[in-house]
Amino acid sequence: MAQVVRPPESVPWAGRPEIARLAFPILYGEIVGVVTPLIILAIMGRVDEEALYLRSLYMPLAFLFIALQMGLDISNQVAAALSRGRGRPQDVLPSAASMAVVGGAVWGVVALAVIAGAPWIASLLEVPVGSTADFVSFVRWICCANLLWLPVSLCSSSLRGYGHARSAAGVVLVGAGVEIATVAVLGFGTGLGTYALPIAMAAGAVAALAYAFLALARTDVWRSRETFTWRPEVLTHLAGAGGPITISFLVIAVSNFGLMWVVAPFGPDVVSGFSVAVALETLILVPSTAIGSATAITMNRLRGADRPDLMLPVLKAGMGLAWLTYAVLALAVWLPRAPLATLVAGTPDVAAQTELFLGIVGLTYGCMGITVTAIVIIEQIGGGVLALLLNVPYFLGGVVAGALFAGAVGVQGFYWTLAVLNTAGVLVVPLLTRKFVRRRFPEGAR
Repeated sequence: MAQVVRPPESVPWAGRPEIARLAFPILYGEIVGVVTPLIILAIMGRVDEEALYLRSLYMPLAFLFIALQMGLDISNQVAAALSRGRGRPQDVLPSAASMAVVGGAVWGVVALAVIAGAPWIASLLEVPVGSTADFVSFVRWICCANLLWLPVSLCSSSLRGYGHARSAAGVVLVGAGVEIATVAVLGFGTGLGTYALPIAMAAGAVAALAYAFLALARTDVWRSRETFTWRPEVLTHLAGAGGPITISFLVIAVSNFGLMWVVAPFGPDVVSGFSVAVALETLILVPSTAIGSATAITMNRLRGADRPDLMLPVLKAGMGLAWLTYAVLALAVWLPRAPLATLVAGTPDVAAQTELFLGIVGLTYGCMGITVTAIVIIEQIGGGVLALLLNVPYFLGGVVAGALFAGAVGVQGFYWTLAVLNTAGVLVVPLLTRKFVRRRFPEGAR
């Protein structure tokens, strides 16, 4: 009888239940992160309709900062997971500090560019003249608040990558709770309107960072840390994972500018309704990113422990979990789309537009969720360039083809374009992911 070779205890076998156990803390942490802007949209819609409109116009810029955050976050998470596989907790925080040096420089330059270009952005998005000054001021203040979230992201990804996913989720929960409470108090009690949001973001970041330091102090990562000297290997992680991921999210940010440009001629109700639908879409896709991240974290630990033979079984387990999840979730979102839109949108006209979008696109979220799971895995195991090549035709194709169909048959044509692209993705991306893993880790294909 052939001897069964078991992985070392530091790298547990990752069948579907093991991946689920890692995915659940990531899931509820990400749910909090996604629900937070939805709650804020609901609050702002009830405080001031113009505030909701300006916040909706800001969504493409939000993706720009998300692109930077995700590139650093995932690069740092990969480094922490590899350190876990190698049994070297002392490398985690010095790597994060080096990431902070690079990220702070890039983030600062981008923030200054957006602050300087805010009037031009307002013109591009066709902000009404009476709202232009408020939009420009809002964008500038929120850019400053965003800077505070860089160290929060790095602390959280260090915890998550090394295996402390619950502590990482706690960081998100504390920051979100403080942000929501602050925007509600300031929005209703002071008359600040839109300007309550940057103040709330700053308060949430400070609270989250304090909690993150306390969580790190209780781990081996903190107790065994080495000096915070420059770690050149972070450039490898940034080039292999962070750079392509950032570019992918920049493509998403550019496409969101394009998507807003497509719907802008249809009026403020359509713009706001579409913005709410996009926020709901982000929430619906949270399980896919959680499952993909949990699968990739496990695979990266296996890379660190030199166990390529387990890579393909882990991939199969993770993708199987995604198929099971989205077979149910797509229907669970599509069927109650009317009350769901009413709950989130705030006003009947905006809710009607959100319901229209979900009626056409909502059922294809099942396909999109599986596709996103596969792309997240590729991004985090060294296939960032491939993931970028898969993202570009979807997002830019949605803008170009969507604009053509929107001009021909109305906004419904644009929505049907997105539904077709979602369906096409699931036919291609999972197969390419499997092929990539087999080629990159050939010992696991035997």
